[in-house]
Amino acid sequence: MWCTPPSPKRGSNRKFADIAPKDSQGKPALQRAFSDGDLQLLAGTVLRQCDGLDGLKDGTIDNPDACSFDPAVLQCKAEKNDTCLSAGQVNALHITFAGPKDSKGASLYSDWPYDAGLGAPGWRIWTLGNEQMPAINVLIYPEFLNRVAMAAGETPIADAFSFDFDKDPARVTPTGALMDADSTDLTAFRKRNGKLILDTGMSDPVFSANDLIGYYRRLAQQNGGMADTQQFARLFRIPGMTHCFGGPALDSFDDLTGIETWVEKGTPPHRIVATGRDFPGRSRPLCPYPQIPRYQGAGSTEEATSFACQNPQEPPRADKQKQ
Repeated sequence: MWCTPPSPKRGSNRKFADIAPKDSQGKPALQRAFSDGDLQLLAGTVLRQCDGLDGLKDGTIDNPDACSFDPAVLQCKAEKNDTCLSAGQVNALHITFAGPKDSKGASLYSDWPYDAGLGAPGWRIWTLGNEQMPAINVLIYPEFLNRVAMAAGETPIADAFSFDFDKDPARVTPTGALMDADSTDLTAFRKRNGKLILDTGMSDPVFSANDLIGYYRRLAQQNGGMADTQQFARLFRIPGMTHCFGGPALDSFDDLTGIETWVEKGTPPHRIVATGRDFPGRSRPLCPYPQIPRYQGAGSTEEATSFACQNPQEPPRADKQKQ
């Protein structure tokens, strides 16, 4: 599972705080920046636009690379109501999903994918919080930032919303050498016959799935290309899944057996079959990046055996892949 320390560079709450109403103490009531209905509207619109891009409308976005969503389609033409988003909300989504940048436009972190899990409770509680609990990202940031600041002998940062995107990144960058798992030099790992399975929820509100995908692409560039890299490392994307589990997703799968078989028998995971309580009775293969599950035109669309893992540009083929 991809996991890195909580990085203030993600900045996923900052613009949402700007459009949130103030609470009794004058601080952003972040949980009110988007109502549950607003998030369901957003997620539902993303799903309607991108669901069928893999050739099958089934409630999941299985071809995320083809999903080019612009929240401007939801902007209200008049006053805000339940069927649209305000101009402020649309602008906050544009800026947030493009990834945080400093005042010169330099990227500080990856962009974020639009996915069907944006309306899930797990996305809200990390990013916005609710009336009972503040956003977990907001709870984590101050403690983390202040530990870093105090270790460097600097003045603690007041709160997550006080982070200066021009000055403060340099204050936390030195910790990256100790904690960020982003090296593409896995020479020693490969020499010891190491095998690596990475997976990420496409609706993860803590770490952008695009960040891990970007890392995997860099890994391939530094290790002989995609085919060579897949001999020791494979990445699996889980549509709809929020942080580690949850969301409208098939989030129950056994990658431990996959890596055991790979290490002990030399057979790499060509696919990992997943299920999930949000889709009772359904099974579907998770495919090694950049492949996606493609329905082969025969058999139940609820059965993994009816799907093959293929590159997105490939048409369905007659022989169903059942490895």
